[in-house]
Amino acid sequence: FSDGKNTSLENSLYIPDSQISWAMYGELENNVLFYKFEADQKEPLYVSVVIPMLEGLEDFTPSLAIIAQYQNIGMLSLHTGEKNTSVPFSLPDGYQAIVFDYDSNLTANVFYEPFTQVNYWERQEVKIDGINPGTYYLAVFNTSENGKFALAVGEVEDFSNANFFDSFVRAWFETKIFFEDYLTATVSIVIVITIFSAIGYGIFRIARRIITRRRK
Repeated sequence: FSDGKNTSLENSLYIPDSQISWAMYGELENNVLFYKFEADQKEPLYVSVVIPMLEGLEDFTPSLAIIAQYQNIGMLSLHTGEKNTSVPFSLPDGYQAIVFDYDSNLTANVFYEPFTQVNYWERQEVKIDGINPGTYYLAVFNTSENGKFALAVGEVEDFSNANFFDSFVRAWFETKIFFEDYLTATVSIVIVITIFSAIGYGIFRIARRIITRRRK
């Protein structure tokens, strides 16, 4: 989850390793959201866009742009067959974009995410066997409609450096809020508070017994 300030190339949300699987949640509100990663060597690239299954987003199809230096853009076009380079924002000198729009059946493919127990409508999916070293940007935009989406990058599942609270507990709650499932989030918070309260009360009772025995 980002703070929503990645609305320019300069403020792009940085992806530390594009080979590791990341899911980045965002919401378009008459803006463009940008992401950045570095390829240190020739490596594969996986990018996809999914839409949370929420009422009103059935027809939401944001565009995905991969932005690269001129010398690398040809590789992207060659491997994907995509030729569209028109974007509604300016690009820095030496960079060009390849745009991927979604034009298939809107609700044909549904993806279920078991950890957070939520469903998504699948949109664009881009797989490239090898991209050249360089700096790359991703942009998600829609010139006519606003809505929520998740941008996935990388296919390697690696939790070796994950923080348990941020990567699991906090992510689970924030996903429920993102999906507007406030009831589940609230009930879960109440359950967690109840459990910790019970544990705290039990510790208090044990401590009081120990103190009472010592006084006797």
